[in-house]
Amino acid sequence: MGNMQYQQTGKTHCFNDAAIDESYQNYLIDYLLDGATFLENYPSLCLEPAGNNQAIVYIYQPGAFTGERPDINYNKVPRLYGLMTSRELEETGVIRVRRSPQLGLRGIGTLVGIIDTGIDLTSRMFRYEDGSTKVAAYWDQGDQEGQRPEGYSFGREWSREAIDGALTDNPRELPRDENGHGTFLAGISAGREDEEADFSGAAPDSELVVVKLKRPKKYLLDFYSVRDDVWACQEDDVILAIRYVLGISTALQRPVSICIGIGTNLGGHSGNGSLERYISQNSLLPGVSFHIASGNEGISGHHFRGNVPAGEEYETVEFNVAEGENGFIMELWGDAPVTFSVGLISPGGETVERIQLKLNEFRSIRFFPENTVLQIRSFVGETVGGEQVIRMNFRSPAAGLWRLRVYAEGQGNRTFNLWMPITNFLKEDTFFVSPEATDTLTSPGDAIYGITYVPYDAASQSLYVRASQGYTRDGRVKPDLAAPGVDVHIPSPAAASGDGRREISRSGSSVAAAFGAGIGALMQEWAIVQGNDLSLNGQNMRFYLIQGADRPGAYDYPNREWGYGMVNIYDAFLSMRR
Repeated sequence: MGNMQYQQTGKTHCFNDAAIDESYQNYLIDYLLDGATFLENYPSLCLEPAGNNQAIVYIYQPGAFTGERPDINYNKVPRLYGLMTSRELEETGVIRVRRSPQLGLRGIGTLVGIIDTGIDLTSRMFRYEDGSTKVAAYWDQGDQEGQRPEGYSFGREWSREAIDGALTDNPRELPRDENGHGTFLAGISAGREDEEADFSGAAPDSELVVVKLKRPKKYLLDFYSVRDDVWACQEDDVILAIRYVLGISTALQRPVSICIGIGTNLGGHSGNGSLERYISQNSLLPGVSFHIASGNEGISGHHFRGNVPAGEEYETVEFNVAEGENGFIMELWGDAPVTFSVGLISPGGETVERIQLKLNEFRSIRFFPENTVLQIRSFVGETVGGEQVIRMNFRSPAAGLWRLRVYAEGQGNRTFNLWMPITNFLKEDTFFVSPEATDTLTSPGDAIYGITYVPYDAASQSLYVRASQGYTRDGRVKPDLAAPGVDVHIPSPAAASGDGRREISRSGSSVAAAFGAGIGALMQEWAIVQGNDLSLNGQNMRFYLIQGADRPGAYDYPNREWGYGMVNIYDAFLSMRR
């Protein structure tokens, strides 16, 4: 599965560098449905199967990407993801299952997968008492020197032995976590217990498998207008990272609990994207679970829900664009058989009347005198869920108030949803004037069988003010559970060198997902390592954790804010006895 298959013509050499070469563009395809077509239309390509009938295709196409080619439908273009951050162990029942004579769980024999910005391998949180590492394997996708992982065409792999050797001889040689986000998540989920710093991860005896995601290719950063100073990753690299973590889990014969602390607003928000489907399919494997951030988009103003009343021609949607906004993609999603189309009025008053696009038609429209370019394409029935999506790519948009007219034609549900990118990718003053806070869950938090977490404040028992809200666009209950994710602390690098008073704090749904991943490892220790339930997979685990969730207050559960309630692993074990 890991070996790259390809056909080659002319002087194209793609086997070793297609994944990182800017002359190649990346696409996600259904291997069985699309593979033969791509091989016929693009004989000079690399095709790397990812598993579960999905594959990544690298095509030699130097130059800019506009998304106009008719054979490249919506789901084939990799999305970009950003980071989901801006008394906890007691709250989640972790201390009780650790101290219980009947349970005594600490994560022994399990793995926690961290797919993120990397981790600080020198930190005391990730080293045993003798100084050796607790990291079983580490794939740095962005480092093209050194040994590549077997079956992968890019990046550098660090084995446990190589990490220990570098820790002893030359720690500066080790990969770094320049952002600190991955280090934080790994510490929360599986950091070693440190009495001096009064700190412990949820599963301190679990070991780690880490993937440091590489920077997206420049053509995708340009297409999505992501600034150079903003951290981002691309969808196909995340899929390969998951495959790598699962491969290490299989090789070591240990269960794995994977933390996904990234997210995007792009996509249908119904679990049908390539990454969401990949997560759901692998969540059904025994000994595998995914713990996913729900997003921090609740008050961002980046979602709008509207309806074109019967008898009306259109609904007007107002949105503001900040001064200096480089560009962004806005997506409109609607359901068949109603067909949607749009028109626009710029801040300067220029009107673009109703844009009715034919099948696979792409248009580029320039606004004068603002010098804004709109690249627009409508995909009808080409997504996995069969929906219509209109992709509007605003390039150098004029600052000020825009008016989008949404037209609906046909009988049926005339409700539509609009999403802008996540907060990390936009300036603060770019937003919908009348936004909708519900259905702001980021992807892949909408994956059907993943376990999605919303952050709450363990001190005040209140939700994080920026927390995304459910449900999914197709009405499924997400988020699943709430976990601590507000003002959570880990020891700082200074604390690791002896000053236990210094700490780093973060808030956000990725922190909640990290708690979930550690809790998942504890449940896998009980089920898989101790042999109590060898069939435990992500979907079963989700059921057990929902059964044991705390449901305080005068709320009806499940709900859009808290899901099924606050995660409590101790009560989950108690519920199994009822």
